[in-house]
Order: sequence, then C-alpha cells, then structure tokens
Amino acid sequence: MNQFLKNVNMKNITYRTFCLFVSCIFTLASCKKESQNVFNMFTDVSVEFHGDNPLSVVDYKQVNDGDSVYVDYTVTSAKEDMFSIGIEKLAGASNSAPERSVIPISDDSKRRSYRGVIKLKMARDGKTTYRVYAFNRQNVYIGDGYKKVTIEVNTSYIFKYNRKVYYPDAEKTRPSFYSILRDETFSYSNGKANSADIDFGIWVTLDQAPARLNQPIYNLYSLSNPTNPFPAYDISDWQKRGTKFSPILFNQATVFNYTLVSATSIVTEAKKQNINQTSLVGTTSLNGLVASSMVYFLTPEGKYGCIFVNASTSDYDGKSYLSISVKMQP
Repeated sequence: MNQFLKNVNMKNITYRTFCLFVSCIFTLASCKKESQNVFNMFTDVSVEFHGDNPLSVVDYKQVNDGDSVYVDYTVTSAKEDMFSIGIEKLAGASNSAPERSVIPISDDSKRRSYRGVIKLKMARDGKTTYRVYAFNRQNVYIGDGYKKVTIEVNTSYIFKYNRKVYYPDAEKTRPSFYSILRDETFSYSNGKANSADIDFGIWVTLDQAPARLNQPIYNLYSLSNPTNPFPAYDISDWQKRGTKFSPILFNQATVFNYTLVSATSIVTEAKKQNINQTSLVGTTSLNGLVASSMVYFLTPEGKYGCIFVNASTSDYDGKSYLSISVKMQP
C-alpha cells in the first residue's frame, strides 16, 4: 500500500512539474511576442547631423577652449506629427546629470521634418555629448534616431590638487609658503632663496571667541603686502612677488567643480571679483580660509586662477595645514 501511494505521489509531482514547464513556455512565448526591443521600437524618427559648415560636428569633433561649434540637425518623423524637439547635453562622466531643454514647433509645415542649429562657444574641457529627439502631441518621446554627437575640448587650464601649506611654526621648518607657478612649497628657512617665485604665505592668529577659543584663523598674504601680517617671520630682505587676491568666498565647492572647467571660465569668473588684496583678514575661525572657501588671484604675469580650500586639518604628526587645490590659466 505504501509503495502504491509513493508511486501515485511521484506521478502527481511529475505531472505538476510538466504543467509548470508548459505554462512557462507559453508565458515566455507570450512575452517575446508582446515585448519590444528599445533599440528598434523608435525607428519612425530619424536624425541627421549636417556638416555643411566647417564649424559643424557630424559625430565627433576635437576643438580648443573658446572655439565655436555648430550642432546642425534635422529631425524627421515618418508616422506622426512632432510638437517639440528636445536637446540633451551630457558633460563629463556618463553618470552625471544631463541638461535638457525643449524647443516648441509652432509651424505646422515642420511637424514631420524640423531643422535647427545649436551654436556653441566651448567653455568646458573634456567631452560633451548632445542628443536631439522628438515629442508628439501628448508630449511623449518618439525617438532620437539612435544618434548623438560628441565634442571634445582639449585641456586648457592647469589643475593642482590637494597641496599642503602648513601652519607656520616657531622652528621655521614647516612649508608655509607656496609658489603657484612652480607648484612648490617652502619653509621660512629656504624661502628667501626662492622668494622671487613665492606667491603667498600663510599667517595664523587664534580665535578668542569662547565657543571657538584658540581655534586657528587661517589667512594668506603676498610678500608684497605693505606690512608684514606675521612679524614672527622677518621677510624684509626677501624679493616681493606682487600676486594679488580677491576677498574670501565661501561655499564654493559647486563653482570650483562644475563652473571653473576651462581657462575661459576661470578668467570669466575671476574678472567678476575685485582682485586687489595682498593680505586676507578673516577675523574668526569661521570667516578665514576654511573648507570649501575660495580665493581668486592674479599673478604679476597677468594669469588668473583660484585657490580652493579642501580642508583645514592635521597630518599624522599633529602638524596643522591647509589642503588646497589650484586652477589657473596656462
């Protein structure tokens, strides 16, 4: 009897397994029949990029900062009217957020074929990709022709990342002076021999507010400042390089990372500031040189740039320093 029941159960299991298998086959077949491939479901819209003008980009173009580039396109829809054209700009890494804009089509004669030109003045180093696509009456995306163009701007500015400029010490051995052009730091001990190239030194006072008692207030000064803001270091017989600075700007991480992305953009933003100071005078540890603050500068050679403070921190030996990054025109 037990053997009989076992045989019956095995048959039921086998039958159920068979039914499940058949059901899966039909389900998969149904899905295959009804689903659409994203690479062939928008074939009614085509996009052509024209190369009639020497400035136009058809698929890829390598240019320099400040060059003019045209994206000259025609969007054609075979089966339904277009009511607007979308423009997508993706700059830098593929995982960054794209910029999008929409152009309404008000001329009925252009609802099946629309031609436009995007005129660009390049102001961002690296690659930027443009897509052009169409929307129907319901503002539903109907295709981009599976095409895009990429413009690559050659590197146009100097970028120095995470340089350490130290809190000046009584022993005069910590590198608390910095040369922008040479990208080198110097201590007071070897600074005099290199003073012709030094753009600034760090000077520090201590915050006296009870809540921030003795926290360092970081400022910088040009050797050409009329008075020495840090008299513990006698620089009276040093050469005086006349680099000038803007006031301290705060919360500048977004500007530094996403606006100052070419020599043109660095110069443009720097010229918006009043760059006439030879010594910064933050009065508390909150309004001196702090993380995410930035200062624009102008060198005696007429080069614009900026100094961004990554952090105010200490090394493994407990020595305090500013971590800075520098961007400047070459």
